Amino acid sequence: MIYYFSGTGNSHYVAEVLSKSLQDTMQSIESAQGIKQDEMIGIVTPVYFFGLPDIVKDFLERLSVSSKSYFYLVVTYGGKPGNIGKEANKIMQKKGTGFYAMYGVKMVDTYIPMYDASKNEKIESQIDPQIEEIITQIKERRIGDYLKGTVPVFINKACSFQYKQVRKTYNLTIDESCIHCGLCAKECPEQAIEIKDYVIFKKEQCMMCLRCLHHCPVNAIRFKNKDNTGGYYDQRRYFNQEYNKRTERTNCE
Repeated sequence: MIYYFSGTGNSHYVAEVLSKSLQDTMQSIESAQGIKQDEMIGIVTPVYFFGLPDIVKDFLERLSVSSKSYFYLVVTYGGKPGNIGKEANKIMQKKGTGFYAMYGVKMVDTYIPMYDASKNEKIESQIDPQIEEIITQIKERRIGDYLKGTVPVFINKACSFQYKQVRKTYNLTIDESCIHCGLCAKECPEQAIEIKDYVIFKKEQCMMCLRCLHHCPVNAIRFKNKDNTGGYYDQRRYFNQEYNKRTERTNCE
């Protein structure tokens, strides 16, 4: 079983490829009701400011894994994974278990408040080879921490402080191009958005996963009124295209 959380699509793509290649079932953490014990259990998650998203942290805290299961973590990131591996392992070790292996996939950075995602498309060619290597390692039941790019504790703490400021929902604004389709409210993993006569953020803070911003069909959602023109990365175009290619190759083998 592969459990995943994905805000903008990166982790969903990785989970989907793993699921296909390993012939394993994938399940969104958002809709996971019970925890299925399996021969292999994988967690796929993005990195938020060198740490775990709240929704993944909460999931791990209620997760119970048999010591007989090959338990692995795959993180997706744009910059560095930071200390997310240590954070995740610490949660599980408190319950007497831990990850057998931890892997990372460097993806196009879709965090628009800090990066221009449209300039990162050159990374596309590097994504699948990384996943292929991880698939091989999982099949071989490798053991170890394969994450590269940890950071000093003081940097991790500084990023945690910055994240507390960034995740305030007042940073998000809606411009006049909004068509009130309700997609942002429907897709929000924290139910932080409500549609009335206009779009409102009903919580003071959220994970700032930016799913609403990336999925808006008219790009009406802004972070601090930043003009995102050219800053969006059409990962759905790339991921659908690459997944279809991979499926065709598999069917031909």
